Amino acid sequence: MMTGLDYVDSLIPGACFGTFKLPDDLAFVAAKGEGATIWSTDGRAFLDYVLASGPMVLGHAHPRVVEAVREQAARGTSFYTMNEPAIELAAEVHRLIPCAKAVKFVGDGAEATFYCLRLARAFTGREKILKFEGAYHGHHDYALHGLKPSGAADYPAAQPDSAGIPNAVTGTVLVAPFNNLEIARQLVAEHGSELAAVIVEPIQRALLPRPGFLEGLRKLCDECGALLVFDEVVTGFRVALGGAQQLYGVTPDLCSLGKIIGGGLPLAAVAGRRDVIELSSPDAPADRAVYLSGTLNGNPLAAAAGLATLRVLSELDGPGRLDHIGTLLADGFRDTANRLSIPLQVIGPPAFPEPIFGVGEVRDYRSYSATNRRAAQQFGLELVRRGVFVHPAAKMYVSTAHTEGLIDQTLEIAYDAMTAVRDQGLIQD
Repeated sequence: MMTGLDYVDSLIPGACFGTFKLPDDLAFVAAKGEGATIWSTDGRAFLDYVLASGPMVLGHAHPRVVEAVREQAARGTSFYTMNEPAIELAAEVHRLIPCAKAVKFVGDGAEATFYCLRLARAFTGREKILKFEGAYHGHHDYALHGLKPSGAADYPAAQPDSAGIPNAVTGTVLVAPFNNLEIARQLVAEHGSELAAVIVEPIQRALLPRPGFLEGLRKLCDECGALLVFDEVVTGFRVALGGAQQLYGVTPDLCSLGKIIGGGLPLAAVAGRRDVIELSSPDAPADRAVYLSGTLNGNPLAAAAGLATLRVLSELDGPGRLDHIGTLLADGFRDTANRLSIPLQVIGPPAFPEPIFGVGEVRDYRSYSATNRRAAQQFGLELVRRGVFVHPAAKMYVSTAHTEGLIDQTLEIAYDAMTAVRDQGLIQD
């Protein structure tokens, strides 16, 4: 099959599936993956820190996951009705996730956050939501506000991040800076009676919450009657088997789960309070009934892959393994930068560290954006050029398949990549 970029672009505009696209001289078509390595159709091997944007927490083609998919495929790939793998996966989610008194499956993480917000509006009878600047909650209209705002901050005004979003939707979204409990408190004081939900990535992209921030949001929601929604699409099962809510000891009313939950196949879930989620049941009261449905919701093939993944993670102490490997990677980046006299820090948890260039506290979108983004982008491109697949200027996912030897290999390449960035004059003192 032809795989040249011009041919691909003639079929798939942009020659990409979303917004992630490498420059033409570095772009490739993936052929296969195994463990922590992927190969392109032209035979190049890459150490993989993208991991399909996070789902491949066990690495590619893990034998237990492959076998689970093979066995389920032989029994049927889709039924549009209740099935054993989905029931077993729901039970595992209920066991692991603190807030998960009930579970509903959906197609992807964006659907999960969308339905969390729809449920919150139906349950509270209110329309407005509060989100945090720089947070990504998926591709739907409510989520795509304040992700990459331009101009000076004007809280709580929401700036849409895409054309085609109705003004009426924008009017229901409030935006606040992450890690600033005082501004959140002010907004809740002013809009609390209209607020259906506060939605937050407990670790926003790779920004860790300040002590007391998540606890403060929990208190604010309790006081005003809004629901607290954790977007755990990234953090779920990764920073702890019970997600960030287990790690930080703060239980939301609802949470969205994605990526890992499908084991590399399309699947996500809404989990949380039963009295909220049961509004999506077909026998819910007509005046509060929430439509939640989809042809592939609870797909048995994806559920089998996700169930196998969660079981292996539990057996391996997967989050502990990610913490160890990710710490080696982050510490190695810092040491490499020190050797080259380059101002670099690594933010985020060990499970998905992000190297950034610059000094000073990075606590929210504005301080993050003030770091040397050009250097971070070029560092990522230089890594890809040398056989380390990353999303340039973004977090790096580690898997249980990454070994100490692969980390050493990555850090040797990182030395050359950082040197190239420095020699291109992109490093600021």
